[in-house]
Amino acid sequence: MRKKLFRIYVAVSLDSYVARSSGAVDWLDDYDPMEFNFETFLDQVGTLIIGRRTFDQVMSYGAWPYGDRRTVVLTSYPLEDAPENTVAFGGSLMELGDALRNERIDNGDVWIVGGASVINQFLMASLVDKIDLFVIPVMLGEGISLFGKDTSHLKPMPIATHIYPSGVVRMEYKLK
Repeated sequence: MRKKLFRIYVAVSLDSYVARSSGAVDWLDDYDPMEFNFETFLDQVGTLIIGRRTFDQVMSYGAWPYGDRRTVVLTSYPLEDAPENTVAFGGSLMELGDALRNERIDNGDVWIVGGASVINQFLMASLVDKIDLFVIPVMLGEGISLFGKDTSHLKPMPIATHIYPSGVVRMEYKLK
């Protein structure tokens, strides 16, 4: 059985924001995820980890875009009308990480969807194996920054870079 990877697959503005200050991601609307082989990435994912605010935001868009993949929502509040295979989790990230990494079944990688706070918690806990960073050629000027100050200990190793026709740059990094 291959090693299950904990992955970050995220878009940022050129000035490193994942969202506007309001949480809006409308600046991504002009970019087609199919250009970046999103479906191929999603086929490798068996579990999503998502923060409550991001979960609620995705739910507000209508149809759940992640199919029947297991989803762990980091929250201490009950979930209402959640998609099938979705659970609330309010415990230790280290325990969650250990439990997912040590599962006997191989249902794919773990995608740490976000938001930025969740991503930073996993980075600070050294629970991330790979980062796929999509730099969108848009300047927001302000917003929610992807990386916090507490991630300065990380030593990402570049794996690959790809420039898409839309001007988006994908940078892949390995951690650990």
